[in-house]
Amino acid sequence: MVRSVPFLCLLAALSPMLCWAQNGQDAATRPANAAPSQASPNDTPSTTVGTDKSKKVWTNEDLKSAGSVSVIGDPRNQKYTMTKPPDPGLVTKYKTSLQKLQTQLADVNKQLVSYHDFAEGKSVSDEGRDMSHGVSRTPVDQQIVKLQDKKKQLEDQIDALYEEARKKGIESGMLK
Repeated sequence: MVRSVPFLCLLAALSPMLCWAQNGQDAATRPANAAPSQASPNDTPSTTVGTDKSKKVWTNEDLKSAGSVSVIGDPRNQKYTMTKPPDPGLVTKYKTSLQKLQTQLADVNKQLVSYHDFAEGKSVSDEGRDMSHGVSRTPVDQQIVKLQDKKKQLEDQIDALYEEARKKGIESGMLK
């Protein structure tokens, strides 16, 4: 506390001198015959002294004389290579894998519809039954849950296959 008192006194004594020095510099930079200007309400910013810097306004004529202007840039200065088309063998591999998964998904959807119809009491046609597997003693609601899990798994596999193909540069339109 004792040390801060002399510092505050010194600061209070020097601050008027600093303000006076700044005012003196402003007066020295002003021309002697110029009076301090007071802006009237109808003065524009361009008439005040030294406050406005001129800005370049580009017109169509200026652009024509400036030469070629490109938004994209000069193709000779490109440092990247264009993407090459994906391998056709790889595309066919992904197509066949996707078709196989989609047919399995369609079969699961068909079985789900028939199980839902059976659970609701509708008659189930004979063409939906697979006689080679025999009769299942598992309740219908449990079979529906298993088929829904299988459907979810197949959809995840299809999505993963599309994502893998996209990472290798194959667009989804090429796989359809």
